[in-house]
Amino acid sequence: MTGANGVTGSPGRAPCDVLVVGFGPVGATMAGLLARRGVDVVAIDREVDVYPLPRAAHFDQEIMRIVQELGALDDIAPSTRPLPGMDFLTADRQVLLSMRSGDRTRSGFPSSVLFHQPGFDRAIRDHAVQLGARTLLGIELVSIDQHADHVTAHLGDGSSIEARWVVACDGARSTVRKAIGTTMDDLEFEEPWLVLDLVLADGTPPPADVCFQVCDPARPHTLVPMPAPRFRFEFMLLPGEDPQWIQQPEVMIDLLSAWVDPTTVTIERAAVYTFHGLVAHRWRDGRVLLAGDAAHQMPPFLGQGMCSGMRDAANLAWKLARVLRGESDAALLDTYQAERSPHVRAIVESAVGFGRLICTTDTAAAAARDEAMLAARAAAGESEPSGDDGGGLMPPLGPGPLVLDGGGSQAVQVTLDGVRCDDEIGDRFLVVVRSRLAHAAALDEWERAGAFVADASVDPRWAATLDAFTPPADAVVVRPDRYVLAAGSECPPVPPILATAG
Repeated sequence: MTGANGVTGSPGRAPCDVLVVGFGPVGATMAGLLARRGVDVVAIDREVDVYPLPRAAHFDQEIMRIVQELGALDDIAPSTRPLPGMDFLTADRQVLLSMRSGDRTRSGFPSSVLFHQPGFDRAIRDHAVQLGARTLLGIELVSIDQHADHVTAHLGDGSSIEARWVVACDGARSTVRKAIGTTMDDLEFEEPWLVLDLVLADGTPPPADVCFQVCDPARPHTLVPMPAPRFRFEFMLLPGEDPQWIQQPEVMIDLLSAWVDPTTVTIERAAVYTFHGLVAHRWRDGRVLLAGDAAHQMPPFLGQGMCSGMRDAANLAWKLARVLRGESDAALLDTYQAERSPHVRAIVESAVGFGRLICTTDTAAAAARDEAMLAARAAAGESEPSGDDGGGLMPPLGPGPLVLDGGGSQAVQVTLDGVRCDDEIGDRFLVVVRSRLAHAAALDEWERAGAFVADASVDPRWAATLDAFTPPADAVVVRPDRYVLAAGSECPPVPPILATAG
């Protein structure tokens, strides 16, 4: 079988190390990161090609770093649009809150970018296949059976495939999540919104160059400046409104007319989505793991839905590869939910908080909100916040077996002779020290474990990795997913959880 994207999708039904269920952006990222590490991975999806219309619209600098690891940077970066920031507006378009993206980030990429999802998805899929992932496209997963050393997946064409592990990236209505019987923790946010993707006529300027969150109690709405010639509007449905009614052409044109001349735009897509805040209670059941929307769902107000799923993939892929190579026990996989769930929950709670701020329809409550926020802005001199370095807006990973003192943040990526250090390090731990002499014993242990060791006294360019901390660190250990394991005055030994029990 060959899909419309040119990806070959017929590996037969030979057993594999990992079966990835769902080949959207999260599943393709998971498959690509695993294949890059030499894992025999098969990805299955009920659809043959990528979804042809945009859904996600934003990703951040950390996701660009994952794209770099997949080798897809040159294909994706030229079609993105940096997002300078986001403004929260009153109904009469006064600025309540202004958030701006920083010019300098830890990865070296723009802090925040907008993109057109079909091209992004296709590039991630293609690179996953180039890295060695096999695919079964146009075939649906029906059920799974778990055994002591493998999982049998039963497919819609009557065949089956065995895998040592299954990673479910099959979306909000995940078949696999239902199969393992886990439930979702509801953060009590559920609002239907109309999403309108527009194509602007030649010469038509975009209605905004930054994202606008319009906190209008008459109808909260959002403006998103997509890469030209596209632009996105999102309008909240009011209580009792019929989703079919709001998608009538005359209604949509009326909604748009406050911002654009309807004769200068074409509606490419209109869809009503219910925005949720949900997190699965269990992300792992035996040899089955959940990622992306199968594990969590969030309102789009921070643009972190797809980003969080791709972070799941980056967190899990290196751990699963170590287990498959026999370098670590399966207990290593227990750190996946322990690290990712609190991180996701914090982002969901922030997105829900922004959602409640935006979605206020009580006029008295909205007036009180506006008065308080305008007063706070005036008291601050209406100054814009300083640019974020790409790490401040996201919460750090919490303490655990792989997050020691000083750890949990994303590490700085330095450039060496025009080469980004991630490309040089690959799938290894990175240990950077101020001087090797002060940490010789620990460094010997890390080198025996295969780590890349950098001495800033020999090559001062590595000092940026150490100086990113307050106070500056003398030793930093970075994990393969580019998160800091530890930072401080001493280099820690290799954590016991990275070794096998034997």
